[in-house]
Amino acid sequence: MEPTDHRSAVGELADDLRWLEDHCRRQPDLAAHAGTLRLASALTRNVIGPFLEGQPARPLHVAVVGGAGAGKSTVVNFLAGAVVAEANPQAGYTRHPTAFLPPGPAFHWPTYIGFMGPLHRLAGDKPANADEDVYQVKRVPGDAESPLGDFVIWDCPDMTTWASAGYVSRLLEVAALADVVVYVASDERYNDEVPTQFLHLLVKAGKAVVVVLTKVREADAAALAEHFRQEILGRLPKLPDGTSPAVPVLTFPQMPHAERTDPAGAGAKHRVPLLNQILTLAGADTAARVRTVTNATKYLTTAGDGLLDVARRDLAEFDAWKAAVAAGRAEFEERYRKEFLSGEQFHRIDRYRDELMDQMELPGAGRLVGGLIWLARTPYRWTRDYVGKLVSRPEVYNLPEQTVLTAALTGWLDRLQAEALRRAPTHPVWKAIAVRFESELGPQARERFAGQFRDFELKETDELERAGKRLVDTLEKNPALLYTLRGGKLAVDLAVVGGILYLTWPPGWSLLILIPLGVSATHQAAELAVRGIVEGVRTRVRSQREDLVTTALTAPLAGWLAEWPATGGSSIEKLQQVLRRVPDTIRKLDERVRAKAAEWAATPASGGREPPDPPAHQGAHAPRSPETA
Repeated sequence: MEPTDHRSAVGELADDLRWLEDHCRRQPDLAAHAGTLRLASALTRNVIGPFLEGQPARPLHVAVVGGAGAGKSTVVNFLAGAVVAEANPQAGYTRHPTAFLPPGPAFHWPTYIGFMGPLHRLAGDKPANADEDVYQVKRVPGDAESPLGDFVIWDCPDMTTWASAGYVSRLLEVAALADVVVYVASDERYNDEVPTQFLHLLVKAGKAVVVVLTKVREADAAALAEHFRQEILGRLPKLPDGTSPAVPVLTFPQMPHAERTDPAGAGAKHRVPLLNQILTLAGADTAARVRTVTNATKYLTTAGDGLLDVARRDLAEFDAWKAAVAAGRAEFEERYRKEFLSGEQFHRIDRYRDELMDQMELPGAGRLVGGLIWLARTPYRWTRDYVGKLVSRPEVYNLPEQTVLTAALTGWLDRLQAEALRRAPTHPVWKAIAVRFESELGPQARERFAGQFRDFELKETDELERAGKRLVDTLEKNPALLYTLRGGKLAVDLAVVGGILYLTWPPGWSLLILIPLGVSATHQAAELAVRGIVEGVRTRVRSQREDLVTTALTAPLAGWLAEWPATGGSSIEKLQQVLRRVPDTIRKLDERVRAKAAEWAATPASGGREPPDPPAHQGAHAPRSPETA
């Protein structure tokens, strides 16, 4: 990949994942899968793209996430050291993300194209409950104590339901960006299904996570934290190396108003352990950013198959459509065999049979001998024709070939339409086929069949003529064989006549019976031999006609029908493109990130941060991180 090729690769991958997300959101049962795809898209745009573009490691980002009414805004205030976020008892009050920058010099805010996806930055100030695809950037007051001097603190919307295309998409944009995630759960609702699923998703994405349990009675704090570790964290997915993720759990008790509104002062005893854990998890700036980016690409690489499950599910329905087309084709061909080929005699071949028998007769002067023998066979011919009329059944005439083929086509299309209508409620692929069958697919299929049938008629006429002519030309082009057969037939006739005369000598009236019978027998043997040859040709013509129906009619039509749902810019066509592109693009970006991370590793790393010292009243009992112990 060229140095600047990552821009198009990032854009293409993000667009493909976003398209898959929108595709999922049109199917209610895939709402959770849509959230996974949004996270993958946001990781690509907000983390991988800026990193490959050379975005500095600072600022790092800490996102505060959780379910409705968990107390996220309170935790944001404790991180900032001042009351900056709007805490409101109304569940779902925060509806768009807000970034809080610490006091001090201006940050190098990301300017990468596609950063934060559909969210645009507000120029003014709006309340947290403004339900728009926006994010705000605010400054923490200058007098606030700010140990997180290199962090942007994000107050995020609630995680309540995967079906919310608004709240969830905004939340996932920030969660993807975050270097550290603070997951907030309240004492009453720490085991809610959707927030727990979101926690699992964050861990799968390799995010550094700190859990804060809020509104806990101090007497229950230790027991609740241990129960959370066992029941919630114990079910977290394993990391790629097979180990369990280390997720620290802190508790925020039910605080009096004075502590809750003074995080840096009266509430410092709750704030310091949280800051310690965040600074410990983050480490140095460069290391934190490289870890965030490499975990993002690792997530895309290992979760690639899962991200494409929705595409494979839809393509499985597409395969089911192809199977229905193939079954209809098999029924079409079987119907043609039974209703036409099995009874078709191809009488035009009989003309070539008569020509073949004529060739067996001697030319020139030999015609005189042949004529005498032919006269001797006259009683046999009359008797054969008479008996044949008595015992033969009336010939059953086939339906015209075009009638059979048209009826078979109608049956094929009717079967497909019935299957599409039956399965339309189960999946959008079938619904789209059923809706467009009468107006598009059916008329187009009949039109294509009519054009193919005209070509088929020309080919079948040529094939029949070639088969019959080949039968005659074989002898005409081989004079030695032709004269051998003629001479052999005459010799057999003369031998039969001579044998009869020899055995019945002196001649008597019995010769009038025996000689016609003898020459008739030899002629019958010759006719049977020629008829056998002709029947072989007739059989080959049937097989060729069957193959011709397959190659000229059913195979092209079946191929067109099978691919019809994937043409004209349909979702199936896009799904096929996504399945081809996404794995290869992820692989290329992973290689580029590894190379870039190696470059960063070769440069001097940023130093670590010292966690904040506890206030004087906290004493030696303040929880400390391993770095500060």
